[in-house]
Amino acid sequence: MHDERVLRFLDPAALVELTEEMVRFPTVNPPGDEGPLADFLAEELRALGLPAEVQPLAEGRANVIARLPGSGERPGLILSGHLDVVSPGEQPWRTPPFTPTLVGDRLYGRGTADMKGGCAALIWAAVAIQRCEQPLKGDLILALTAGEEVDSIGARRLVESGRLQGAGGVLIAEPTGLEVYVAEKGVVWLEIITHGRTAHGSMPELGVNAISQMAEVIRRLETLALPARPHPVLSPPSLNIGLIQGGVKINVVPDRCRLEVDIRTLPGTTSQDVLRLVQGLLDDLARQRPGFAAEVRLLQERPPVETSPAAPLVQTTLRIVQQRLGRTLTPGGVPYGTDGSVYAPLLGIPMVICGPGRAELAHQPDEYVEVPALLAAAEIYTLVIRDLLVA
Repeated sequence: MHDERVLRFLDPAALVELTEEMVRFPTVNPPGDEGPLADFLAEELRALGLPAEVQPLAEGRANVIARLPGSGERPGLILSGHLDVVSPGEQPWRTPPFTPTLVGDRLYGRGTADMKGGCAALIWAAVAIQRCEQPLKGDLILALTAGEEVDSIGARRLVESGRLQGAGGVLIAEPTGLEVYVAEKGVVWLEIITHGRTAHGSMPELGVNAISQMAEVIRRLETLALPARPHPVLSPPSLNIGLIQGGVKINVVPDRCRLEVDIRTLPGTTSQDVLRLVQGLLDDLARQRPGFAAEVRLLQERPPVETSPAAPLVQTTLRIVQQRLGRTLTPGGVPYGTDGSVYAPLLGIPMVICGPGRAELAHQPDEYVEVPALLAAAEIYTLVIRDLLVA
């Protein structure tokens, strides 16, 4: 089936409606609470003709998986999306974040771009393939997971369960503005704690202020030279001070301060490389500042991953996206992490990232996805599946 008749089985109005329904579920992570959405989607998938299964993870948390079996002539394809979102934050929104609002061509709401719109497009692509009734030469696996925004626990549990056996590639619908990406940075999250000595706030000279000690740590971190070799598609490594906690009362010298640091790495740099670098910084401060005491530990890590642009999955996706958008694209890389950091290394498969929505809108107030991009994504995914598993 080399023509585009399969696109007739897409339902644009139902695709937008499904995105809206998903946004209404406040799956903020932490804690996640993806279970109710997973149950809802499983029922929707079954009603649409796709065999769906809910994989419970913990109370209130779950994945949803649907598998269309193929003949086994070709490796299977995973369609990857995540159900959790980040908090709306404290900045006011123009529209309620969990009340989807259509303004012109823009659908506003938390998760519209990152990435419930992408999930809905994947679902309708699978539905179109199922309804065209053409035999598949490899399994089509729809994997909608919990926990991607924190630790990818859903993706890890899927791999451990064996439900992804036979997959030969993964298409990830994270927001890229429909650009095609083949690499993502690694993630290293660190906790740093400085220790001081408490005293009355009117006599600070009798204590050691842990917050002041941490201020010096932050100053050094912001000029830290992170290890990296130049990469063809990824930007340099980055460091963000994401959270700080310290003190118990305004008139008490704080004896403890806690910092969380988000570092994004390039291929060739490990979490242990970063830990050694930060530990060296703390050791230098201990030698230079009497009374300085601090410790660092690893909170979480994800490896950087990359796929060859020559991989058939990438070349097929690139060709179809270029045809739909009418312009030439060059495969790039993303600064954020995805469930690809689990699937690609653990399953030993190539990945490609391509989704509706603009990446810079992720985690921002007034997040939105453009409806034409949402529909284009569903068409792209449908044609990629057609060419990889049907044609």
